[in-house]
Parts: sequence; C-alpha cells; structure tokens
Amino acid sequence: MIFKKIHRVLGLFMAAFWLVQALTGVLLTFRQELDNATLPGRGAPVVTADLGHRIESIQHAGGRVTSLWVADFAADQFDLRYVAAGTERLMRVDGAGRVLRDGLENTPFANGGFFRTLTLIHTSLLAGDTGEWLIALSGVFLISNVVLGLKLAWPRAGLWRRALTLRSSSNKAARLYGFHRTVGLWVAVPLLIVFAAGVALRFDDDIESVLGIALAPPTSAPAGSGITPARALDIALARFPGSTLTALSMPKSDGAWYRVRVHAPGEVPRMYGTTTVFVSAANGEILREYPARQASFARSFYDTLYPLHTGELGGLAGRLLLLVLGVALPVMGVYGIRLWLARRKPRQQPV
Repeated sequence: MIFKKIHRVLGLFMAAFWLVQALTGVLLTFRQELDNATLPGRGAPVVTADLGHRIESIQHAGGRVTSLWVADFAADQFDLRYVAAGTERLMRVDGAGRVLRDGLENTPFANGGFFRTLTLIHTSLLAGDTGEWLIALSGVFLISNVVLGLKLAWPRAGLWRRALTLRSSSNKAARLYGFHRTVGLWVAVPLLIVFAAGVALRFDDDIESVLGIALAPPTSAPAGSGITPARALDIALARFPGSTLTALSMPKSDGAWYRVRVHAPGEVPRMYGTTTVFVSAANGEILREYPARQASFARSFYDTLYPLHTGELGGLAGRLLLLVLGVALPVMGVYGIRLWLARRKPRQQPV
C-alpha cells in the first residue's frame, strides 16, 4: 500500500531529525525550573524601585542595559541583558534586584547557556537561517507522517475501543504494531496541534506582517529622559492593576520610550505576557498601549501559537502533557523501527 510505504520511508529517513526535536523539546519543557535549581538563591516579589536601581547601577558603571525579561512562571526572577566594555552580558536578578548570577551571554553552557544552546538546537540545529528552514521542513514532514499514520491506523466503526486498548500477542510483529498503532491514536491529534504551532512560529514575523497585526511603536515622542526605569514600570503596572511584569525594553536613540510588557488579568496562561505599554522616557505619558484582552481575533490567535507549542496554554497540566507527547514520539519511532525490522526478518523454514 502506497500510504504505508510513504509512512515507513518518511519515518526511517527523518528519524534522527525528529529524535533531536523531541529530546530537546522535552528538556526545554521545564527549562525554567531546571535552570533555576542551579542558582544560589531564590526569587523574590517584584520591587520596581529595586529593579530600577539595579538597572541604573549598571549604567552608572558604564554599562548599557538593553532589556529585562521574566525568567520564571512565578515572575520573581528576571534576566537583565546589558553591554559592558563592548561585551554582551546576562545578569539573573530576583524581583528585588539582587544578583543571582552574572556572566557572558553568548556562552554554550555557563550562565544558563546550556538551555540557550538547547533552544538553538531545537529551533535551528545551530545552523542559523538554514537550520531554521530545515527544522520547518522537518516539521512539515512530521505533520504529514502523523496524518498518514492516523489514516492507516483509523479503526473501522465499532472497533474503536479495541484499537485504543493495548493488547498482548504471541506474534512479535503483531505486538509491536498494536503498541505503535494504539499509542499513535491516542497522541496523534495533540501532536498535530503542537507541531503545526511550531512550524508556524518559524514564520511568525511573516504571519504578523501578512495579517497586519504588528504592534507598531509610537510614531513620535518628546525628547528627554526624565523618567527612570522604575517609574516606567510603575506606570505600566498601574495601568493594568493585578498584572505581573514580563519585560522592559530601554529607550533607544531612535525611540525615547520604554516598552513594557505585562501579563494582565484575563490573558491566556503563559510566562511572557503580551499586554504592551509604551511609556515616554521624557514625561511618563502612555504613548500607546495594546491590551491583550482587546486584541483582534487574528492577534489573539498569533499570540496563542507560542504557549500552544510550549504547553503553557494549559498551565502545569499542559506542560506535563507536552512532556508526555515529547516522550511518546521517540518511543513510537523506536517501536516503528522494531516493527520494520521484525517484518524484514526472514521466516525460519521448517526442517
């Protein structure tokens, strides 16, 4: 059968790619918890004055802070990116601005680099744009193969309960096929959703442009720098009561404003909130704001792609489900290869 042959050949040919994707994805599912476990201290609730003081102390020492990003789901640890002596550095601080670690940003293992390297492997195979295209193509093949497998495994009417139940058999090939088919039927649909979201993320900028949903910055702003980082954070958080801090981008030469992202009440569960506020660096005026709850359907769909792919959309249960899916994929692959080998093994001739 042509579909069965395509399913088998694709699986064998792409097995190594998919194994790398699955294993790195599994490790990244609980990246924050694993990374934070290596730190000498714990997080602390956000104190905007102290975070602002930490930023200003770096700049008074000759550094240039570019951004601050939340580093865990409790929103009590943050990664502060800055440039000092022409070198990009990354400082982990708690919500009160206390330093938990500090070092070079572009290191493969130290200073949290292990998980940044895993992310690069997962998204680009450490090969830049070419790698991103390979990963996207691999994702398309994987989606196609899951669809083919679902078509091949689809039970006839009245046989669903039997197909969804693992059964033992004295025949090795039948036993391997039964496991491969049953597990595939259970995980196929959630895998398709996760894979489709992952492929779409490769083209996120293009999707944003085509749909016309980019969050445009202010077209103009008064000159000046009278507003401190702490004050900008206070303004943004006060604009959306009950929100938690996600990110702060510092003013640039071509934009005299702070860009503050928060996770506002009512947003979908995710670590990086999408409610965005542009605060004038000159006088604290809110130049533009983009509340997530008032976003268009297209924008909301776009903002859902990342937490859908990472499992964050379902909270802890969603990430645990993603972990199960990440393990199920290579397990199914192993059983599929074993089934192929069992069917290729020549039968013993009777004496």
